[in-house]
This record gives sequence, C-alpha cells and structure tokens, in this order.
Amino acid sequence: MNPKLTPRDIAVILSVYKCRYLTGSQLERLHFPSQRVMWRRIQALLEFGFIKSFTAPHIPERIFYLDKKGAEIVAIELRIPFEDLEWYPHTRAPKDYYFLRHFLAINDFRITLILACQKNAPDLAGFIPEYVGERTEEGHVKKYIRKQVNDIAYSSVSYSHTPDAVFALEKDGNSALFFLEIDRGGEVLTDTGKGFLKCIVFYLNLWSGTVWKRYEKDFGKEFKTFRVLIVTTSPERLKHMRESVTAYSFPHSQAKRFLWGTIQEHMTTDWLFESVWQSMEATDTNLYRIG
Repeated sequence: MNPKLTPRDIAVILSVYKCRYLTGSQLERLHFPSQRVMWRRIQALLEFGFIKSFTAPHIPERIFYLDKKGAEIVAIELRIPFEDLEWYPHTRAPKDYYFLRHFLAINDFRITLILACQKNAPDLAGFIPEYVGERTEEGHVKKYIRKQVNDIAYSSVSYSHTPDAVFALEKDGNSALFFLEIDRGGEVLTDTGKGFLKCIVFYLNLWSGTVWKRYEKDFGKEFKTFRVLIVTTSPERLKHMRESVTAYSFPHSQAKRFLWGTIQEHMTTDWLFESVWQSMEATDTNLYRIG
C-alpha cells in the first residue's frame, strides 16, 4: 500500500523532475527544516518507487532522480499527458564525475536563486537549464538553449554555444534576462577557439544581434537587453578573466559591460542580490546587483 503523499512530498517530486538530479542537501534546502526530516520522507519516496538514488565517484552524497511512479505524479500535477513528459524509463544514472559536479553546481545556483527570490523582492519569471531538449523535424533531440550566431564582422563565421541556464527576473513591472555560466576553474582563459574566451566571443556577438529576443516568447516578457552572469572559483581567477575579456578586441566595446562576474563565495541567499557583480570590462570599477 502506497503512503499518502503530502503536499511537500509532491513538491519534492516536482523539484526532482525539474532539476533532474538533486542531492539530499539540495532537497533539504528546498523543502525541509532538517536533515533528519528530509531523510525520513525521502526514504518513503524511495521505498514506494517515486524516486531512485545512486552514488558517483568523488561525490560524497547520494543523488536522487525520478522513478516511474514519480513521473506519473508529475503528469497529474502538471496536467499533461504522461508521454509528453521529459522522462524516459531507460534513463541511466550518470557516473561521470565532471559532468555531475557541474550539473549539481548549476542546481546549487538555481536553488539559491529560488530561495533568494522568496526572501527578497524579485520574482523568478522562469528558469531554463542547459539539459532541456526539443525534438527536431528529423526526430532527433537537441538542446533547446543551444544557439548559433554569426560574427558581426564576418558573416561566414559562426559560433555555437549552450549556456548553463537562461532565466528571467521581474521586479516592479520590469523584466530582466540573464544567461548563466558556472566556471569550475579548469578552462583556458585566453584562447578564442576554446574554453572561456570562446564562450565570451559567442555572447558578444549574441548581444550585438537579435537572436536572444526569442526568449521573450519563452518567458512571456519583454527585455531591453540581457546580462551574462559568470560565477567562478576565486578573486584571482575572476581578475584574470576580466583581463582576458578586456584585452579581446571587439567592435562594440560596450558589450563587455553586459558580462558580469562574481565568485562562488557570494552565491548565497544573502549575497546573490547584493552589489557583488563586476563587469568583465576591467576598466569598469563599478559593482552591480541583479535584483
């Protein structure tokens, strides 16, 4: 006999569906007052087939994802056909350490953003993580937020990139669009053909065009422009990032001022909406806030 699901149980199941993989501590932050209460309810959801769990090398916590009964609950709650869910019974628990660490870091930011919005004034108008897919006419699945833009000076040159996430905030009737990049500290900073600077070149050209306007339809909001938020590991690495971006020559120099960086230490509900963001243009000494 299945346990009676509480509203919190359903909220947990929906969070696991939306975030795909969550650790116990992440679920605790979202829904529970203590670790003890979290484990008691999670154990029940595991036993009755609403969620599954696995472990991965070098990640100290168990990781949870959706099982079939949980997917059935999601379909009911979202009022959509079961077959339209982005859930597949053959989904495998990934074991790749680097993939999972990055994936969970994106979810850490998402959870902090949700909790900070609950605590402060901005409303979260929507959040699209990098793994969301869309089916092509040929029947393949591609990442929904992966885009290609042409170089503004050489139309024959193009750049493709998938942000870690795209989200929108709304406050006092004004809406703002953000792209998120979580830097783990391992990518090269000065090569336009790979790593960090290649990502920056993509965003500079994206800012100079109108492709990004498509997100007005996704979020149902109008945006005057967008910001790119880059979260990195240390003040020293952020300094080197800013130097690299500043040294890169680009026709629209003001575009660099729409790229903002900060360090992981500031990614808390108390600090996220404070003036902790720096323009990636090193000559700009102002501190900015996103909320």
